[in-house]
Amino acid sequence: MNWLAEVGNLLVGEPAAPSKEEQGNSIQVFASAGASSSVQCSDGSTDGAALVDSAENDLASLNLGNTDSRDGYLAEIGKVLLQPSKVSKYMGMDVTSLMSVPLFIMEPFSMLQKMAEIMEYTQLLDEADKADCQFERLALVAAFLVSPFGAAERTWKPFNPLLGETFELEGLDSGVRFMAEQVCEQPPVSAAHAENEHFTYDIVSAPATKFQGNSLEVYPKGRTRISLRRSNEVFSHVPPQAKVHNLVLGRTWVDSYGSFIVTNTATGDKVHLEFKPCGWFGAGQHEFEGHVMDAEGNAKYAMSGKWNSYVDMAPCNPDGSAIPDAPVRRLWTCAEKPEEDHYGCTHFAWHLNSTQYLSKAPLASDSRRRADRQALQERKMTEAAAEKAALDAQQQQQHKELEQRGEQWQARWFEPAPDMQILDGEEPADVVPLWRWNGKYSSMRDSMPAGSDGWPDSVMGKGFTTIQH
Repeated sequence: MNWLAEVGNLLVGEPAAPSKEEQGNSIQVFASAGASSSVQCSDGSTDGAALVDSAENDLASLNLGNTDSRDGYLAEIGKVLLQPSKVSKYMGMDVTSLMSVPLFIMEPFSMLQKMAEIMEYTQLLDEADKADCQFERLALVAAFLVSPFGAAERTWKPFNPLLGETFELEGLDSGVRFMAEQVCEQPPVSAAHAENEHFTYDIVSAPATKFQGNSLEVYPKGRTRISLRRSNEVFSHVPPQAKVHNLVLGRTWVDSYGSFIVTNTATGDKVHLEFKPCGWFGAGQHEFEGHVMDAEGNAKYAMSGKWNSYVDMAPCNPDGSAIPDAPVRRLWTCAEKPEEDHYGCTHFAWHLNSTQYLSKAPLASDSRRRADRQALQERKMTEAAAEKAALDAQQQQQHKELEQRGEQWQARWFEPAPDMQILDGEEPADVVPLWRWNGKYSSMRDSMPAGSDGWPDSVMGKGFTTIQH
């Protein structure tokens, strides 16, 4: 593999412990996970259209075609990304605008599908709902919220959802139904709701990032609430931030660090975990530790583990010190991942990219139907680029028609909630807008006919539109 092909480390390399030299190459960053046309320039202005045009021209110069060779594919990428003049030109840009263009750094999933990956371990919430001890319930909820980090090491970027795009999930063993919708374009905001007989889960996601060179620091701005049905407790969550290191030089790797907090809003009990930043030569990589505490701050359980593999819990003294020979309970273990998967995805992620277990055909706005996503999954780069451009043009035309009619786009399955109370620790409404699930999709879905036996063949990459009829 030549040095240009080594840019694979930038995007899809195996996660690795950083060396001392690689750590020194880290630069911090901020952006948005949804579709956006605004650009934040290095001078602090937002008039960055020229830079986006420049990025498009640079990336259009790539000759990827239907490249089957991994080395050749990555070498072409390196011709653009490893030129210092190119990197410096994009310094300070809103990474969403830059990364909404090149398909070669994308994975065949939308951000809405990424949001659904947390549903892999919903049995933890089922267990929490059944538990009699309030501190055990809290620990299990916290373990559930750690579990998506098990899929957080891959460095490919998902597709930005188009306004009105949706993604649904059903048919899991836990009986969960999940629906996500892109509810705002600028700023990009996604909302999702899931439920079964034991819990409801709601999230509004408006993450922030900023590109400055050799790393991408992600601030997961959002509002997560989990309600357990038996106890009627509501839990809120503040996640740690993450950083993708070595975007241009060195082996790309992901780190999550900082405070991870889960609060039982009914009792005031909390889980406070500290995700350790990775030190030189991998010291402390993936590790976290902390405690389950009552409202007065007395520790009840110690929690520890590695966020990409497991969560443990053990009784402890009120001051948090360990109890000798205390039994350790493993709350969560990350499922085994596919070997040599091109994108580093989990088995569950690929499950989300299929129609398996769907009882009825998904909406026309479902991410599975995106032709650009499906073409990328089949590694047809030229076709994927053309389909992506067509979808972008379709969305622009819809915006234009709405503007001509003097109408505003409205979400279908979620609604603005200006009266919603902001809980302690949650972001203010000007950072994370207030949205709530309106429940309309559940009743509509139940009334939909099952459809013909061959409907799965008409879904993947086919019939996508966000036009509301």
